[in-house]
Amino acid sequence: MEINQYFYQFSFKPQMLTEERIKMERKYKNKQADILRQRSRMLLPKLLEVIRSTPMEDVVELAQSLKKMEVLLLIYSEYPFPNENQDTRQKINRILTARYSVEVGKTAWGIFQHQYEEPYLLELLSAIYQVDQFGFLLLDDKMQHYMENAMYHKYGIVQGITSALLLTGTKTTDAFHALKIEEESKLESTLMRKVLEQGLAQDHIINRDGADFIVRLLENYSMDEYKQLIKIYFELRKYTQFHVAIVQQAVARLRDPRERVTDWQFLSSGALEEVKRWLIQKKLQILFENDQDNQRLNYWKRFIDYMQDVELIQDPMIAFIYFNEFVVVEYGQMGAAYFYHREGFDEIIRPISTSPTFRNSRSSSSKEAMLKIPETIRRGIPLYITKLGHLGRSWDDKFDSYMRQYLNGRF
Repeated sequence: MEINQYFYQFSFKPQMLTEERIKMERKYKNKQADILRQRSRMLLPKLLEVIRSTPMEDVVELAQSLKKMEVLLLIYSEYPFPNENQDTRQKINRILTARYSVEVGKTAWGIFQHQYEEPYLLELLSAIYQVDQFGFLLLDDKMQHYMENAMYHKYGIVQGITSALLLTGTKTTDAFHALKIEEESKLESTLMRKVLEQGLAQDHIINRDGADFIVRLLENYSMDEYKQLIKIYFELRKYTQFHVAIVQQAVARLRDPRERVTDWQFLSSGALEEVKRWLIQKKLQILFENDQDNQRLNYWKRFIDYMQDVELIQDPMIAFIYFNEFVVVEYGQMGAAYFYHREGFDEIIRPISTSPTFRNSRSSSSKEAMLKIPETIRRGIPLYITKLGHLGRSWDDKFDSYMRQYLNGRF
């Protein structure tokens, strides 16, 4: 006898039958609950009457005598029965706990998504957790540990879940999926808001979920709510710690604070200055984006704390770097940086950059030349200070010696 006769070269799976089963399960997923709700009009009043008349000490015995359909009727129909008195509601909870089933757990958790502040529901969930630790959620060991901490959190289960979401390395969307948090439910909205309120001050949730995800969340809030949340983000960070996507969104929603500061007055003066410094750095990055070695960018970044603003001109790329008493004119194309007294620059150089002659010129070199005026005084106003090139290995040391003097008001 050949051994091959015990092995089959083909196997078959009832794929269409399996697909049809899944389709039917989805279609009739809530059929049992629907049927019970329909029958509740007739059956529920009588059941409640029996529960009301049963002494508390006999409720567990009553629970054991009920049919499964009658038990499910209590969770599927009008739970948490807001029109019943305290005594009856406690009896109902005791029945649901004594006759606990997965259907009871799943349904209670579903109701929790929309009534998470309901005290009797919280009492029921606490009792259910004692029975099977929410086995219906099918949590892994790590998430189960977080859920246990959440159930016993001193500020309640919602804050407990929030704390778990802040601590876990699992992305928020994945954690919501694991915990079977319904999309667009009241619970999801509350948890997301709490995660932002308690997590935006640190980088953990941003690094875990991504800045783009945080931006999408923040976009859903009204302007007043947005300001409350983005204030948490900005207040405890330096501009070097900002995330590009988050700051770009803030500037898009609130506008550039150097142009319209009123929309930013919810921030402290220190936080607002950090935002302005970030915007200055962004403009420097644009100016020097074609430099392969980033030397000029890295050099000027050292002085951002002393800069009041950076103004860019396009085609050709030119920047006016404003300090308190002087202005530096830098060019996108490598060349010398021109240093001017602030008064002379404001009165003479900047008006040239907005003149029709400058705007209408098609020559980049002509435009650059218009801003290079090596006159110490013009029209009786102090103007030109010096020009410094970026060539040579130690050009930055040369710049430093001049910058130290100029920042101290010595020209």
